[in-house]
Amino acid sequence: MYKIMIVDDELSSQDMLQRFIDSKLPNYEVTDICNNGLEALSAFQQRPADIVLLDIRMPMMDGLTFLEHLNKVTRDFVAIVISSFGEFEYAKTAMRLGVSHYLLKPVDFIELTQALEAASQSLGYKRIAYTPPSIFLDDIQELYFQNILNGRYADSEAALHDFSKAKLPVSYDDTKGLYIQVDFLDTVKWTYGQDALVTATGNLISLLYQPLFLIPVMQEQNNCHYIMFCDDIPDSMDLLCQQMQSLLHIMVSAKLLCSFASIEQLRTTILTQPPAAVIASPTIEEVIPEEDFIDMPEYVLNQRIENAIAYIHQHYGKDLTRDTVAAAVYMSGAHFSRCFKTITGVSYKDYLTEVRMQKAMELLKTNMKISDISSRVGYPNPNRFNINFRHYTSYTPSEYRIHVLKML
Repeated sequence: MYKIMIVDDELSSQDMLQRFIDSKLPNYEVTDICNNGLEALSAFQQRPADIVLLDIRMPMMDGLTFLEHLNKVTRDFVAIVISSFGEFEYAKTAMRLGVSHYLLKPVDFIELTQALEAASQSLGYKRIAYTPPSIFLDDIQELYFQNILNGRYADSEAALHDFSKAKLPVSYDDTKGLYIQVDFLDTVKWTYGQDALVTATGNLISLLYQPLFLIPVMQEQNNCHYIMFCDDIPDSMDLLCQQMQSLLHIMVSAKLLCSFASIEQLRTTILTQPPAAVIASPTIEEVIPEEDFIDMPEYVLNQRIENAIAYIHQHYGKDLTRDTVAAAVYMSGAHFSRCFKTITGVSYKDYLTEVRMQKAMELLKTNMKISDISSRVGYPNPNRFNINFRHYTSYTPSEYRIHVLKML
């Protein structure tokens, strides 16, 4: 059930839209009706909607100004304009603010139905692209497959032994899947960082191909490899490339490096005929000392995590991926992630966010612009900074500066 907010100062339009949705569209529910943008902004913060149907010209706060303010708080919605005004400048501004459809009054109900269906699909893609996937496996399992892909298991006995320790939710002898490489060709419009891009790509793979499980491995600056387990093996990854460009505005190429019917077949394939893409790339052992793959003394691990923390505090303003920090202290990404949480009690991602938010709160005490603070603490996209800051403090940066700092 998709929740709809109607924002329109015309009572007849409010009534007409609600009647049609309630009677003809069982998958949608009108949860709020507001007379202007100011009222809608307050209502949305209390009762978030999935889809917003809004007029443009309204008293107190017009529809486009409302969207500008709402976009600073969240992007987890889709907006559809329903207006009596079809001027090009209105439409252009609406598209810039992320409006999915621009419908003119009087409303054509067929067009409205199609717009709502498209909006709900777009919202599904949007949430898939930015929500951490539930089918990603954990660090221990990622490390296991990194070892397979680097040819570390010369015989099946060792591979099977570690497979049982990794507690993978698949069978060693009967598991179909693919090993793929996704190259990021054009990321100019992507401002959420490399880790978020890897997650977004994985989510789209999950949505489009519905794998049972998915593991991102061998993440590099401009590409990431994925192992996906699925019953139905796709012939190509063309659909992924199309949707990455359509939904995320990123051009990618995706290669099927190999397919397998069992973990054992994947192991032997990598040993006998390693994919060219893997050979061409530096393997982990070329940059990570061998000791990273065996048990280190506790004091060595503690020292490396201390070095990682120092590195985070020095470079938190950059696009700091897990693997970047791991490489700086001579560890693989999966091993580093596991050790970091064991030693510090928090995940790498949560720790980095804590450092960035604490620094942001310090900078908000100054006269620095919020957009500059966002960039300074590692968020080139101000919307992402606003969302994270609100999640961390329960306030937007502006609210924190206006209300909280005055009480300190």
